[in-house]
Amino acid sequence: MKRLAFLSLMLLLSGVMMEVVAQIPGARIPPRVDDHFWRRKVVNRIDLTEKINEPLTYSESPALYGNPAYGETQGIITALVNGLKSGKYLAYHPDSLNKSLTYEDVVKIAQQIEGNGGGGENFDEEDSGFDEFDGGDDFGGDEFGGGDEFGDDLGGGTEGDSDPAATAGGSAVEGDFSTAAYESVLEFIEDRIFDKNRSDMIYDIQFLRLVWVDPGETLPDKNFVCFRYADILETLEDTQWKNKFNDAEYRNMREIFELRLFSSYIIIVSGRGVRTLEESDFRRNQLVEFEHHLWCY
Repeated sequence: MKRLAFLSLMLLLSGVMMEVVAQIPGARIPPRVDDHFWRRKVVNRIDLTEKINEPLTYSESPALYGNPAYGETQGIITALVNGLKSGKYLAYHPDSLNKSLTYEDVVKIAQQIEGNGGGGENFDEEDSGFDEFDGGDDFGGDEFGGGDEFGDDLGGGTEGDSDPAATAGGSAVEGDFSTAAYESVLEFIEDRIFDKNRSDMIYDIQFLRLVWVDPGETLPDKNFVCFRYADILETLEDTQWKNKFNDAEYRNMREIFELRLFSSYIIIVSGRGVRTLEESDFRRNQLVEFEHHLWCY
């Protein structure tokens, strides 16, 4: 009896500890595949020009105003490319996530895109699955952050807020290619999993994907490269997310993604593309309702 009681106590404590760790911001504990009661592969798109998402690419001088705790203060796109350049991790081809790419490979692809105006043999018209969104009027106007009313409690707008000494958005990665055409859109691919043990929905991010956006706004977007989320965690933790209203509340990019402190919309669910913003919102509500009505114990 004592042995059974001891085992029961240990199981209870391990369950409590798992729940406590799962609630810690930044903790990422995806369930075993055998514990996946239900799963959907979802691709989400982040419009980096939207007001709420501007801190993801905000750039400032670390010497003057930045938090010295962070090594990367030029935004998430530059940080990801810098990490690839320094050899911390590999990139992956957007059409074949099993095909790894070195920094030199990525530079060649970027130069090919820029030289062909967004074309090239590695980037077909069909690779994004999202061309229906490009060039429409649904993304213009102020409702997605295009107005001048965005300011802070100091009364300033977005223009002139950053330090003049800081590198502006769309900075060039030293001597190779400019990140300007990749700082408008960021996508992430995740598994939404119902864990039958925890009786909870888990959002397990698998990849971040950079997207080439035509500066002339005439050509369709092109998927550029992917980064495995598990590989870039250290870089995300070292990248500053600036709180425009409170210098005491700077965060790192890993917290932002795992606490989902950004605005995004769904573009693909289990391989099926979404054609309109209305359909995207419908699919999002479907997933939310499904999660809400899942059984629990």
